This record gives sequence, C-alpha cells and structure tokens, in this order.
Amino acid sequence: MKKLFFLLPVFLLADVDPFKAGDLNAPNPYGLTPQEKAIIQNKKNIQKNSSLIIELKKKLDNFKSKLAQKFVEYDQTISDLNNKLSSFDTILSEIDSTKLSIDKLKKQLKDTNLTEIKNRIKTLEDKVAALEKQNKAIKKTIEEMMKIQNENFQNLSNSIQTILTQIKKLNKPERKLSPKTAFNKAKNYFYKGNLNKAKELFAYTFEKKYLPATSSYYLGEIAFKQGNYKEALAFYKKSITLYPKKTSFTDRLLYHTAVSFLKLNQKQNAKLTFKKLINDFPKSKYSTLAKKKLEKL
Repeated sequence: MKKLFFLLPVFLLADVDPFKAGDLNAPNPYGLTPQEKAIIQNKKNIQKNSSLIIELKKKLDNFKSKLAQKFVEYDQTISDLNNKLSSFDTILSEIDSTKLSIDKLKKQLKDTNLTEIKNRIKTLEDKVAALEKQNKAIKKTIEEMMKIQNENFQNLSNSIQTILTQIKKLNKPERKLSPKTAFNKAKNYFYKGNLNKAKELFAYTFEKKYLPATSSYYLGEIAFKQGNYKEALAFYKKSITLYPKKTSFTDRLLYHTAVSFLKLNQKQNAKLTFKKLINDFPKSKYSTLAKKKLEKL
C-alpha cells in the first residue's frame, strides 16, 4: 500500500493507469519489480537469440548448398571406384570361400589318400593363387586410377587458370560478343583450323557458362589436336562431369580420351576407356577404331 501511494503522483503526471502497473504484456510495462524486469529482459534476449539462430541457419543452408555443388564433380569418379572396390570385395570373398574348401578337403585326407581329392585340392590351390594375383592387379589398378584422378584434377585446375588468363587477353570487341555469338564464331574458327582463336572464344563461353559441357569438350579437342594430352584429359573429364548423359560427341570424346591415355603411356586406363566406348556405342565408327587399338595392346 505504501508503494502504491508513493507511485500515485508519478502515475498521475505520466497519464498512466496505476492499476496496470506490473502488467508484463503491456507495450511499455511500468511499475515492475526486479524479478519482473528480469523476465522482460529475458524475453528480449530470447527474441534476439531467435533472430541470430535464424540468420545462422540461413548461412548454414547456403554453405551446405555450396558444399553439395562441389561434390557433384566427383560423383562419377567415386561411383567408378566403388564399382572397382565391389569387384575387389567379391574376389576376397571367393578367396575366403576357397580356402575353407581346401581346409575341409585336407581334413578328409586324414581318413583317405584318394588321388582325386588331392587333385581337387591342387586345382583349388591354383585357383586361390590366380585369384590372389587378380586381386593384386585390381588393387594396383584402383591405386593407379586414384592417382590419375588426382593428376587430372590438378591438370583441370591449371587449365582453368590458363583459361582465365587467356580471357583477360581477349580483344575488347570479342569480349563484347554475346556468349551465343561467341560460341558460333568459335565453332567456325575450330572447323577452319584456327585453333588459337577458337580456344579464346570457347574459353570465354566456358567462363560465361554458356553450354559449358560442350565448350569444355571443344577445349579438350583443341588441346588434343595441339598435343597437350594432359590438358585434353582434364577438359574431357570436366565435360562429362558437367553433363554425364550421352551426347552427339560422347563417342569421339571417349576415343580421344583413350588415345590421350596411350600418348601418356597409361595403357590400363586406355584399355578401360576403349572398352567403355565399345560397350556404350557398339555401332559408332569410333568403336570400330577402338577395337583395332585394343588388338594391338
């Protein structure tokens, strides 16, 4: 009661209702006890933290989106390696199963010396030796493929940096072209044999993300024609990563990819690529060329 009498003059001067003192839901609460003031402050802190949490969530979603985009380029490579590892696991399973069969037959030999059983054991032991040899070969192939993928990634990074440098050197009139016009001019230069000019314009359309898979393919073809096989492999890989579906130039791309591997003395990768070409495009003229190449390897 003393508190109310003390505050009454203040309420009268402030044109407020003394009976609403301590109302926490009022827009501008007054006459609060220390505990009530603490409650009000906590509400403000909760609202502030909620805003911060929403902002952090937006940043996290944005980061996840960018991270997912980065991993898209490696999905194909990871899928290929998983297939190889699956074959590797199958062989290991066969080895374990065969060893168990050998142990079982050896136990049977304690009770008999039949020549047939001994021959079966010898056959199984030979099979185990062959499987272990095959296992080592597959493991070595996987290791080589991973090494090559790392090299291709580095080559691609270097090639993209080269592209950016070349774009900066483009004549100003060329940089004012629309990406579509630049792409058509680049194709004309390419088929007329003006590879350097074509390379500049395809680099420009690649940077502008105009038909990037096709632009990357043509950059690979130019590098292939100029004997830059590592750079060609990088652009071919980039083209397939950007558009993994079959296109009008996929068979030619695979054939030149395999030839590039041969030029770099990577015969195993060349064989795998030739086989993929033959399997995916059995009626293509490049499939016929691939069969002839395989016969010589």
